Amino acid sequence: MAIMTFEAMMKFRRQYRDGISANYSGWLHMLSVLAVGLAVIGYALSQLQSATLLEWLTFPVVIVLVNFAEYYAHRWLGHRKTQYGKLFYSRHTGDHHSFFLENAMAYESVRDWRVVLFPLYLIFAFIFGLILPAAYLLSEWVSMNVACIYAAAAISGYLLYEVLHFSYHIPRGHWAEKVFLVIPGWRALRHLHVLHHKRDKMAEANFNITLPIFDFFLGTLFWQAMGEFEKEQEAQE
Repeated sequence: MAIMTFEAMMKFRRQYRDGISANYSGWLHMLSVLAVGLAVIGYALSQLQSATLLEWLTFPVVIVLVNFAEYYAHRWLGHRKTQYGKLFYSRHTGDHHSFFLENAMAYESVRDWRVVLFPLYLIFAFIFGLILPAAYLLSEWVSMNVACIYAAAAISGYLLYEVLHFSYHIPRGHWAEKVFLVIPGWRALRHLHVLHHKRDKMAEANFNITLPIFDFFLGTLFWQAMGEFEKEQEAQE
């Protein structure tokens, strides 16, 4: 992967921002995703009737499955050109990784959220294309409780991805960053994502955004000590 200079990144940012609709609202984008996701979770959980511990085990199992889906989509669609994933590849490798480099990870305005968050239609595609069909089958084959827990867990995994990925691009020193810094392990997760944005690593390492489960098991976990990384960046300036 060719090295992208800071100047080239800034030029891309200007061009990308020029293409954003004047009607775009970052806050509306974010709150719409959260509202839809939380509504699905709330409704699914409200339908439970005396769920057993065994049925509740569906939740962590689904979270792990979503974690693999996150890894798969990121590694083999977001960073590999495929016929059916070309739109995602263009938006992710083409836009997101041209907008953010490892030494410039922070968004600069609310309108930049367009290149951080998934487009709104994707959560509906996730719900109607994956969650509802599988939930229906689970309700028929297993139980309604398992179907509802599955739906709540799947959309929880989706929102966890969105929230954590967004948090990695919050400007340093921002009040929101201080909120995330109290979460154990968050600083390390953010650093893993920063390392993923190195041009020579983005197609090779750190594809998990939430928890690096499958990066670990599939041998794509890359770690560079924060102090070493900072010295490397200083040497390049």
